[in-house]
Amino acid sequence: MTKQQIEKLADLLPPFAATLYLDMIPEFQEGYASYVYQTPKQDIQKRRIKQLTKNFERLLDTPSFYVMPVTRKTAEQLLADKGLAYHLLSTVAANQVFAAAVNENQTLFQVLRNGARVAFVILQEKEEFLEMTLGILETVTENEVPAAIVEAVQTYLLADMQEKLPSLSIMVSQESSKLFYQEQGFVLLAKGCKPGNENDSDVCQLVKYFSKP
Repeated sequence: MTKQQIEKLADLLPPFAATLYLDMIPEFQEGYASYVYQTPKQDIQKRRIKQLTKNFERLLDTPSFYVMPVTRKTAEQLLADKGLAYHLLSTVAANQVFAAAVNENQTLFQVLRNGARVAFVILQEKEEFLEMTLGILETVTENEVPAAIVEAVQTYLLADMQEKLPSLSIMVSQESSKLFYQEQGFVLLAKGCKPGNENDSDVCQLVKYFSKP
């Protein structure tokens, strides 16, 4: 019944709101459909749809970014689909790290923009650093979104780990990626670059210090 409710709700929303709604992850789609149709009274349903339309309209002007874990079922499905393609600003080997994390049952996070998935995050403690693998999805086309994704992850980590948060480390190979992360407050470690594989660019380690090193 939920699938029919999702389709019905999308049909009743204005085009811009329907597009935003159908781009959301299934959990959000189901949640909104349940909210509207948990009552059989059509007048209440109409009021709730009107309120959702207003809320979605605000998201067009002020996008919402949210970090949350990926369920095991979703992670396995995405890995099986093999449909993930990553933005050039993603960190090194995002695809391989994602696959390994799924196979080893590690915790994965996703970054949502207005309820739609825009990135994956894998965090691993390595020596004094918390190493972040960030896979920004290729579907991200707006220039300002990658920076907002990085900021959302940092905000999540600061709120979740507080005083225990170590310095955040990333590995990148593209010169454009290195410049991008430096603009986000990461610094290149001394001797932080090593030759990549044959025909690949150097792989460089950058670090974001949340307190004075």
